[in-house]
Amino acid sequence: MSMSSSSLSSTMDAPAEDQVTAALRLGTPEALDQRALELELDNLLSQRTDLDKQLSNLQKSAQVLDIVKADSDHILTNVRSTCDLADQVSGKVRELDLAQSRVNSTLSRIDAIVERGNCIEGVQKALETEDYESAAKYVQTFLRIDSEYKDSGSDQREQLMASKKQLEGIVRKRLAAAVDQRDHPTILRFVRLFLASKFGGRRIANQCQFCWLPHNLFKDIVLAVQENSEILRSLCGEDGIVYAICELQEECDSRGSSILKKYLDYRKLARLTSEINSYKTGSLLGLLRDPIPERLSCIWKRYCP
Repeated sequence: MSMSSSSLSSTMDAPAEDQVTAALRLGTPEALDQRALELELDNLLSQRTDLDKQLSNLQKSAQVLDIVKADSDHILTNVRSTCDLADQVSGKVRELDLAQSRVNSTLSRIDAIVERGNCIEGVQKALETEDYESAAKYVQTFLRIDSEYKDSGSDQREQLMASKKQLEGIVRKRLAAAVDQRDHPTILRFVRLFLASKFGGRRIANQCQFCWLPHNLFKDIVLAVQENSEILRSLCGEDGIVYAICELQEECDSRGSSILKKYLDYRKLARLTSEINSYKTGSLLGLLRDPIPERLSCIWKRYCP
């Protein structure tokens, strides 16, 4: 009995000793670290409710994101399909544009062939009726169309060039006849045809021989420019007057030289000049002591009053 009671008392005294030992160890560093860990654990455990709520919200958001992802994939598939269809439509549109341009080009060529045929017929009819202005317009229209489509219609081009050559020959002959007859309105008519049709370019100057100088060359130039100034301005602009004066000046020089030459031949001024020079030479040498001959005196009075 005594042994059992002693063992019981020792057993009861053991927890007390552990508590004392723990109390004595409470101030050690290990105890402090353990206490800090316990506090941190308590803090984390206190946040568990909020974390559970946030986790639940994240799970709900994940479900929404899955739906959004599925919708996005569907939209992406639709967009790709639309892009493919747009590319196909764009290719078809380009093919249609190319086909349309070819059709328009073909229609333009057909219209050009028809128009050139009309020009050829119009030129021939105008030549038959002597409507040279209309014929010149048909020629210009044909040449304008032909410059755009040079690779087609060689037969039509040959026919038109033959008619153009015929028209040019007629205009030249009629202009030359009008110049000979001094028919001013007819001259202006065919000069306009020359300028409008560009038959001869500067060769038209060869047809302007009517501007000759009958009595007073420079006066004739002034009168010719004054009378035709409006016509020159309407046909060639301000440069037309200058061009006309240059051409008339060349004509004046030519005609003036011809008139002066004939005048010298008619008056025999070269022989008289030679005689005067001979007389002056003889006077200097003392061979001639007589005064100026009467004949030379008369000539001097005639030309030097």
